[in-house]
This record gives sequence, C-alpha cells and structure tokens, in this order.
Amino acid sequence: MPTRPLLAILATLAALGQAPASESVSSATIEVILIEGTNMAASLSPDGQTLAIDLIGRIWTLPADGGQATALTDPFGDTRAPHWSPDGRRIAFQAYWAGDYDIWVVDRDGSNLEQLTSGPFDDREPHWSPDGSRVAFSSDRGGTYDIWEVTVESGATRAMTDGADNEYNPAYGPDGRRIAFVTDGPDGGIWIQRGSANPSRIVDLAGGQGYAPAWSPDGGSVSYVRIANGVSELSVIVSDGVDGVGSRVSSNNEDVFPFRASWTSDGRLVYTADGRIRSRPSGGGRSSDIEFTASVTLERPTYRKALRSFDPDGPHPVRGIVSPSLSPSGDAVVFVALGDLWSMKIGSAPVALTDDPFVELDPMWSPDGLWIAYASDREGGIDIYVRDVATGAERKLTTDGGTNPAWSPDGSEIAYTGGEGQDRALRVVTVTTGTVRTVRTGLNNPGRPTWSPDGRSIAVSALWTYSSRFREGVNRPLLLPVDQAVSQEDAPPVAALTEANGWAGDVGLQSETALQANEHWLDFAPHGSLASRGTDGPVWSPNGRMMTYVASGVLWVVQVSPGGDPLGPPSRLNNEQSSDPTWAGDSGSILYLTTNRLRRVWLENGRIEDVPLPMTWSRVVPSERYVIHAGELFDGVSSRLRRNVDIVIDGHRIVRVTDHAAELHEGRVVDASDGVVSPGLVEMHMHGGLGSGEQAGRQWLSYGVTTVRTPAADPYEMVEVRESNAVGRRIHPRMFGTGNTIDGSRIYYAGAPALSASGQVELGIQHAEDLAFDVLKTYVRLSDAIQRRVIEDAHELGIPVTSHELYPGVAYGADGVEHVRGTSRRGYSTKVSALNRSYQDVVELLARSGMTLTPTVGIYGGYALLGEEDPTLFDDPRIQVFMPGGAERARRGGSPDTRRRMVEDMASLGRRVIEQGGTVVLGTDSPILPPGLSLIAEMQTLVEYGRIPAIDVMRATTSIPAKAMGYGDEFGSIRAGMLADLIVLGANPLSDIRAIRDVRMVIKDGRVYTLDQLLERPMR
Repeated sequence: MPTRPLLAILATLAALGQAPASESVSSATIEVILIEGTNMAASLSPDGQTLAIDLIGRIWTLPADGGQATALTDPFGDTRAPHWSPDGRRIAFQAYWAGDYDIWVVDRDGSNLEQLTSGPFDDREPHWSPDGSRVAFSSDRGGTYDIWEVTVESGATRAMTDGADNEYNPAYGPDGRRIAFVTDGPDGGIWIQRGSANPSRIVDLAGGQGYAPAWSPDGGSVSYVRIANGVSELSVIVSDGVDGVGSRVSSNNEDVFPFRASWTSDGRLVYTADGRIRSRPSGGGRSSDIEFTASVTLERPTYRKALRSFDPDGPHPVRGIVSPSLSPSGDAVVFVALGDLWSMKIGSAPVALTDDPFVELDPMWSPDGLWIAYASDREGGIDIYVRDVATGAERKLTTDGGTNPAWSPDGSEIAYTGGEGQDRALRVVTVTTGTVRTVRTGLNNPGRPTWSPDGRSIAVSALWTYSSRFREGVNRPLLLPVDQAVSQEDAPPVAALTEANGWAGDVGLQSETALQANEHWLDFAPHGSLASRGTDGPVWSPNGRMMTYVASGVLWVVQVSPGGDPLGPPSRLNNEQSSDPTWAGDSGSILYLTTNRLRRVWLENGRIEDVPLPMTWSRVVPSERYVIHAGELFDGVSSRLRRNVDIVIDGHRIVRVTDHAAELHEGRVVDASDGVVSPGLVEMHMHGGLGSGEQAGRQWLSYGVTTVRTPAADPYEMVEVRESNAVGRRIHPRMFGTGNTIDGSRIYYAGAPALSASGQVELGIQHAEDLAFDVLKTYVRLSDAIQRRVIEDAHELGIPVTSHELYPGVAYGADGVEHVRGTSRRGYSTKVSALNRSYQDVVELLARSGMTLTPTVGIYGGYALLGEEDPTLFDDPRIQVFMPGGAERARRGGSPDTRRRMVEDMASLGRRVIEQGGTVVLGTDSPILPPGLSLIAEMQTLVEYGRIPAIDVMRATTSIPAKAMGYGDEFGSIRAGMLADLIVLGANPLSDIRAIRDVRMVIKDGRVYTLDQLLERPMR
C-alpha cells in the first residue's frame, strides 16, 4: 500500500498542467494585472536593491523602489516565505510541489532551483544563517513544530529546539549565535535561544498571536507582528529584554500581514500591510508604499455541463446503495436505498423491510444472522433499533442517539457511535437490557467500530495529527479496551497526546486524542491513511485473523495478531474504487461497494464477481393543474416586482405567467393575492446526509429553500437522497452534490480520503462519472498540479470543480471558490487577511474570471453578530419545532465594534466582486449553523453589514446560482417552462430583506406545502 504521495510523480506533475485541453473544452485567455496582494510576504535583498515577494503563491522579484515584478517560480508550487541569502545571490522559500511543504532555494534570476529538505513532513518559514551555510526552518517532523536547520551543502538536518509547544518562524541573529522564534501554548511569545542555553522569552504576547521576528542589523532589536482583538500591528523590542511589550511601529487600523519584516541599513522596516509593500522608520513615523505590478494569465475553459433531467423518465438502476452488509451465511445482503431498509437473498429480488418516510442507516447483521441492527429517526432523534429477521419484530435500544452499530462476537452487545458534532463517543449497549456504557469520548467522528474476536477490544478509525499547530493528519486504526469502559459521567476529558504516547517507530505522528491505559494505534503503513472515518474499515474478520479496510481508494486485507497488530504487509484485493467492506461469516469473502454496484471478492483465489441488485427507480411528478394568484411577483431577475399575476402550473412545471385573468381561475387556485411570490431559494454550500434525519428536508423547505448543493458528502448517501427525492419518498429540496473531497496526503474531516497515489485521481473521476456527481471539490492539502489535473478530467465529463483555493485554480479553470476565509494549509488565508480584509488581487481574480464566490460570512462571525444585534431572528415557530435551544450561538470575543467591523470587512468582498461584474452565490456551510435559518441570516448579513443591495442578494439565492450550475432554464426564475419551485412571502424582500423570513407557503416541484404542513412531523 502506498504510504504517501509519490514524490517523484507529484513533483513533476506541473508538466501535466501543460497538457493540451480536450477538444470538447475550449479556453479563453484573460490577462490580469495585480497591484495589491492579500497576505503576501516581502523580503529585501542584503544590498537593498531588490525585493522578493510571494504574491499569489509564486516567488517574484522587483526593484526595491517598485516596478514590474518578474516571476521566478511556476504557479504550481504554492511558494511562500522568501528570504535572501546573505550574499544576495539566492532566495530560500517553502514550496508545496511534492504534496507537502519543503524548503527550496533558487538563484535570483530564477535558475538553479534546488530542494533542500524532503520527506512526509511540513518544513516551513526558512531563514538563512549569517554565513550562508545553513537554513533554519520550522517543521513538524518531531511530533510538534520545532526549529530545525539544514546544512545547504550536505542536506543534513538537526533539531535546534524541542519544546512541548509549537515553535516556528525562526530568525538567526546577526552574530549567528542567537535565534529568535515564536511559540504558542501557555507560554506563547517571542523567544530567543542563545547557543545551548535555555531560551528566554523577550515578548509576552498576552493572549495574542505572534509572528515573524526579524533582527535589526546590529542585533539590538527585534521586530515582530502581533494580532489580537481585531488589531494587527508591527512592533519593535530590544533583544535582551524579558517578557516585554514592544513599541508599536505601524499605524492605527493598519492591516499588517503576519510575515517577517526586512530591516534596512538606515533603520527602516520594509513589510507588507493593506495589500501593499510598505516602508516605515523602525521608530514609527510616516510610511511610504512601494508600488508594483504583476501580470498573470488565466485560462478560462468553456465546456458543456452534464445536466440531469427532471422530467418523468426511467426506469433507472438504483445507485444510492447505503451501508450494505453481508449476512454471516454469505447468501444475503441488507442495505438502505430509496428511503427504506431492504434485504436481498443473493440472486433474488430485494424485499423492503421498512415502509415509511423516515431515515434508516447503517444496517448490520448479528453474528448468528437472526437479527439486524440499524439506526433510524422514526421517533425523533436517530437511535439504534434491532429487528428480528424471522418475525419482523423490532425494538428500540438507545434513547441518546446513535449510528454505526456493530455486534459483539457473541451477539450480546452492540457498539455504536453517539454524540453531536465532531466530538463523538464510542458506546456499548447490552441488547437484552438496553444498558449503555461509554467506552471512549473525545473522538473526532470515529469510524464504525469493529470488535476483536474475544470481545475485549474495539478498533475504530480515528484521526492522528502531526502537530497541534495544524489540524490535518491521517486516519489510523485505534484499538480500545472494552473492559475499561466508563460511564458517561466519568469519561475523561480530551487532552493532547504526549510524546510518550507516540506511535512506536514512527517519529513525528501524534493524535489529538489522549491515549489512555491499554489503548494503542495499529500500524498498517507509516504515514498511510485509511480511506475515511466512516464505514470503510478497519473490519475484523469473524475468525479474528485479518482486518479489511479501504485505503488509496481500493480494498486491502492484512493478517493481524489477536491484539490487532499487523503480522506482515497488507495485500491489495482489487484495483477499483471501493467502500463499505463486510465479511462473510466464514471469513472467506468480502462484500463491498464499487462505484455503482455491489461486488464480492473471495480471498482464497482472488475471484471478484458482481452481486446483482435488481432495483430501479422512476421519477414521480404531480399531475394536477392549478393557478397561483400572486399579489406581487419577484421573477428572480427583475429589480421591480410585477403586480397582480397569475402563475399557471401543470404538474411540476410552470406553463404560463400572465397578468391576472379571472378565466384562468377554474379548478384549484392558490391564493397568494396578499403575498409576494418568489423563486425558491438555492443554498449553494451545505453538508449533511442521511444522518441529518427526515426533518432536515422539511426544515430547509420551511425557510423557502427548494434547492441545495453539497460540495462534500458521502457519495452513496447523496445519491440516495437524490433518488428518494425523485420517487417522492421524503419531503426534501432538490439535491445537487458530490462525493468526498479530493484532498492530499493529510486530511481532517471524517469523510475525506487521503490521496496516497496519483492513481486515486482516475478512480475518483470514474466514481464521479458512474454516480453522476454534480460537482467536485478539491480540498486544501491537494497539490496544485493535481488540482489542475482534476479540473481538466472533470470538465471532460461536464462536471464543474470548486475549492477553498483561489490561485492557481482560477488560472486553469476552477469554477468556484468556497468561503471568504476557509481552511488553508498555510495557516493563513490567501483570500482574506486576519482582519477580514481582501485586496485588489482577490477581487480582480474573482471578478475577471467569473468564478462563483460563496462567501459563508455567517460561520465567521456574521451569524452570531446578527443574532446579537437583531434577536428577532430567533422569534420564530420554526425554531421551536426544528432546533429548540440550538439556534443561537455563543458570542465571539472582542468588543462589539471590533466584531462588527470585521464582519463588515468580510461581507464587503461580495459587494466589491458584484460591482466589478463577478458572480456571488450564497451558502452557509450548514449544519455548522442551523439549516435554512443560516441562509436567511446570511442574506440579511450581506445586506446590512456588506451593504449589498437586496436585489443582488435575492438574485444570488435564485437565478444566479441556478445559471452557475447550468440550470438557468430549469429553476431560479419564474417564467413559462421552468420547474415549479416557488415560495410565497408575506412582504417584499427587495424593500426589506427581513421579509425573506416570512415564508407562508412553499411549492417544490409543483407540490404545495403550507408552513404548518412542513412543521408537522409525518406519521409512521
């Protein structure tokens, strides 16, 4: 099994970026001139004549007094943090060409590119020694971030610090005997180490965040950046002090970027702030800006999107097969599809075990094959149920929630995961009594549990992180003793893992979860990652001799000891995208999902065969013809409402929109004569699958949301929701979505598989084609060259691609960017500064490219601020029905004025992009914030704090997202031929955006729902 990205391949994948586009995809070339940079760093050469900057992830040089910038590196390395060698001939920087950060150097003319460090770790923030023989850098290769140095000539590395906290941003003193750096944690501050002596803290950051110390030429002073409470400032302090507070150099309200300043021989500081390169006396005083221009070229593709039909058609084969489980006898499968639980004798037709509008999840056979455990929300929250296979009798086992049930070997107990949000608990319930005990808390969305053959231990897939400075890590099997289970009240708190708990023989890995007595991590492959913390394993074989799991996209098996430790290297069982493996009772075969069907592999001879699933679905639409009489109409486009309008609906489509005509009012008439009819709202960034329960669909619709798009989801759950919607099984908005994110060698979220080999790209693209994904999402640890490859391959299939990243994706065809802020592998955003301000580079690239921007300002303070300043947001019957006690969020720190200013700055980016002709669509990252409520709050936030006109916000939730997805002729506006997705409001949202809260009625796909109907839970 590959243990990490293939460096040789990934390092040269920039060449893939030069491959010609397919004949089915054409491109337009756009030149963009950049004059500002968001979160760029600058370094002044020792002779004071030349600047190196890292604008948009490339290293550039320009004259020290300003001018045209020349790029030294290509777009694919995410090259950052330049620093000149003492002789001014070379520049060191960090680069991401290999799928992790390494230290590189290049000559000042762009020649002689050389890699100084390598390996599976992140090496960042280089700084040359005064004699030019060494480069200091920060790295997570020791289990936390520490300061290391590499000898340039030999490549030898050594650790310079080994503190318990993270140490980073190193800077050699001019004498070469001292080094300054930053630490986080309880003793966070600016520190100086003098040779082998213990380091001393010269700056107490007092709860703020510190960055980038830089020495004055005489070594008597150190500059640094401190960010706290909505203020970012550049300060200077004497280097021989203790726990001091520096003198502020920057001006009030200046947005200083968190990078190292350069000292000039005449005592000035050159640094970056407010999108500019700036020079200012080190003692404070008037600053001057150093103007620059940098030219970048965008290749923007035009391709035909692969669109879905919404008219009656079919039959189609069922593809939304969720959590299949092979019976112990090996002759039957139980699974979820089309909104219900099914059982199928292999070779026969499936039989529905449930018939209701509720959600079923995670079925699993008992070891004797007489019972099936599964999760369902039929009584409100999602809990564990057991079903007698012979009689169909069922019993609810849990009352505090639960998913992923797994039977103990003797069938007397069931392990499951419970809790809310990211923090999940592993619990065990006794089947006969319903007694529950907690085995483990503090697990970040662990995978489905699997029992050891003696029933004394449980293994789960859990998250390892390389340091506490950044959250990304790998999915590893964690073995937990069952006999040390504790009650929920006595469960120990989560703590940081100490070095003593580390993974033996694998330096540099640690977990965000504290190991407790008799717990240990199973070492299947150093730096490798299981596919997900879901239902992809590990799964113990019934005979206890093997485990199976998915990694690198394919299925593996490994021989294990009774304690779960591997007895040899794992063996690959197939070469196709795989998920959800389960064993036959004789441990001789494994059932799994691949792309769009069930398959089975026999271990004795490696034979693989399909398991036929004779199920189909056909779209069901209403047939009634009726008229909606609208007092006023917002058509999704026009800035003025149309008055006294009749909308004729036949089945699921609008067939006529006309001035009120009494002769049309025959048969059913929906009276909205005192309301405002609008297209249904489109939510462009939400998450959540079947685990959100039946009520999620009603909740979305109750807020007027008739279409949702999820840019990351369990692929089979996403397809199941899509197919269940088509057959009318559950009330739910129209669903557009994808599978899990396409990410690099490190991941964070449970559903995200790590990219361990370049071949996974082909598997992922094939998966997207077979399951008809509507979008692909590339994530933050993916290398830029691989991202380009994904974009080109996806466009070949007509699938758009979105990402957290702006550049270089914008340069080679990415269709959208998610979040103004958003997670970043750098530790800072390239779209917005720490003070939530974006500059000309971001605005220009977004506006000129036509990429969609989904701001999601709510999750970065907008929702909390709006709720604080307008508590009427929560004065709503929907709150009590769908989220009692869960709608309001805690206030953020800092003063009210600071919170408001930072939200205003962030929200204003959308306005600036719209003003320059760019495309903004709205989404909220729900369920981080409550579904539906979060979208109307986002709309109000952008109007009130971002000063975006209400008409633009309404378009951004109706016609514009529909057009961006390729469905501008299907929904998002009101005209003949469109799908009947409409909402009736009590007032005009163009006059007061708060009117969007007052949803009286929702029409989705021609079906009419009153608010009261949506608030009512369906009967069993």
